[in-house]
Amino acid sequence: MQTIFHQIENILSSSNPIAEIESRKDEFFDFIDCYMVGCEHKNFHCEGDVWEHTKLVIQNVVAEEHDWIDVLAVLLHDVGKKNALERNNGKNMHGHEIDGANIAFGWLAKMSFDREIREQVLWLIRNHMKALDLKVMRSKYDIWQLVKHPLFWRLQRLACADCKATLDAEGHPRDDFEEILNRPIVAECLENEMPVAIVEADDFASQKWDDIRVENALVFCHKMQINGGVLSKESLIRAAIKSIGGKNG
Repeated sequence: MQTIFHQIENILSSSNPIAEIESRKDEFFDFIDCYMVGCEHKNFHCEGDVWEHTKLVIQNVVAEEHDWIDVLAVLLHDVGKKNALERNNGKNMHGHEIDGANIAFGWLAKMSFDREIREQVLWLIRNHMKALDLKVMRSKYDIWQLVKHPLFWRLQRLACADCKATLDAEGHPRDDFEEILNRPIVAECLENEMPVAIVEADDFASQKWDDIRVENALVFCHKMQINGGVLSKESLIRAAIKSIGGKNG
């Protein structure tokens, strides 16, 4: 007898996953009626409610090279919009990726998905709006952090499909993700490796900091190195100590 996990995998791997999902919605996918059907905001999705939008995204992702994990991520990527809309008094859906990851975490655990798949899907949900932020992002450090992530290839599939399914009042896609990737600063980061950090944890040994403060200092230095073009190790360390705090900071 198949486990729940394998039944869901077969549904999402089918040639028509939307029909399969809807036929077994009450059995496996109760979050659709709870969080998607009837939840809409015309300023963001002229194509319909969250479920109608999600179905379009699924259609787009299955039309290209994909696997069932891509379909799973797409199915769950906007599940947090209802909670975000309520939290923001109906004005917008800001932060829905965090709400969605929280909802998805509970469902993925209930359906017995293993840890690796859960972590992949949750990362994609949390970062699917950040992918769209690439059209305005100015920090090379932040861009590199995203586009060089091991799961960016999956995020790219989701974002491309999502853009095609997010329509304006005339029924045209609001954004083209391929155009976003061709933005000069983004293309540069895609084509080149992220510069290696020149400041290391041992450089702050004399500060007697805890691990969190050291990590904050390392991120601070790496950002200054990349975004500010500061290549003096000593200058970066001094700036980090002043910003993060000294021995008693």
